[in-house]
Amino acid sequence: MPEAVPAGSTASLLDQRPGLRRLIQWGGAGAVALSIGFIGERLWRLDLAQLQNSATWPLAAAMLAAAGLFVAADAALARGWAALADPAGQLGARQAAAIYGRGVLLKYLPGSVFQYVSRQVEGSGAGLPQRQLAGASLKEIGLHIAASLSVAGCCVVASAQPLLAGLLGAGFASAAVLGRNPMLRAFVYQFLAFTGFAAAAAIVGAVLLPGGASIALFAALFLLAWLAGFVVPIAPGGIGVREAALLALAGPTVAAGPLLAAVLALRVGSIAGDLLFGLRAILRGRS
Repeated sequence: MPEAVPAGSTASLLDQRPGLRRLIQWGGAGAVALSIGFIGERLWRLDLAQLQNSATWPLAAAMLAAAGLFVAADAALARGWAALADPAGQLGARQAAAIYGRGVLLKYLPGSVFQYVSRQVEGSGAGLPQRQLAGASLKEIGLHIAASLSVAGCCVVASAQPLLAGLLGAGFASAAVLGRNPMLRAFVYQFLAFTGFAAAAAIVGAVLLPGGASIALFAALFLLAWLAGFVVPIAPGGIGVREAALLALAGPTVAAGPLLAAVLALRVGSIAGDLLFGLRAILRGRS
């Protein structure tokens, strides 16, 4: 799963403005510290026996399914990036996935920008123009926001009108499929990816959350929390920020114990999915 903003396209601006760079760094570090403190406070107030009671075989199966959905989502994101960075199809599908997969692993380094630096360097080494690669990163960021909010909106609608939500999703996808513009093709891949994220949240939520909780609404809140982790710099892979945002958004309507268990299970599933996709893509690229 991608996080943060690219360094390749903004490094020169930040180099010229060290004060802005420090402000962003300290602001991001402060957001991460506050998020970790918020999560720690929730853990302190919670009876840990509630978390232990959540450790069941259905939860293990749900986490495996979530990891598989995160793998599929990363594969869709890789195709979306290739549509932007390599619209002429210069790279093979495995080579493009390997470049993207390495970036997925590098996003967990402090700073959350190395995934973009990696794609810039490796894509250039594969023969893609630097400007085209930088433009792909900027377009990908915009599409992340648009696609995640679109899927979140469909999830909110699905909580009351499932059929209407399905029609909206099909409309988004068909509009992109029918168009030949690389941006439209990238959008449909990202829409599918965030649908996978939402499905992972729904599966985990269905196992852990109380019977009266809206699973579709929980999936929408997860996407909003993902977006919060994405836009905050510094946090590796959005760790801490995403979890704190989901606890804050869903806290008023969901009991603390099941919610915290779902938050932790989704983080484990997303990390497992990223690792599996990244390693698999790199190995396939070498073969």
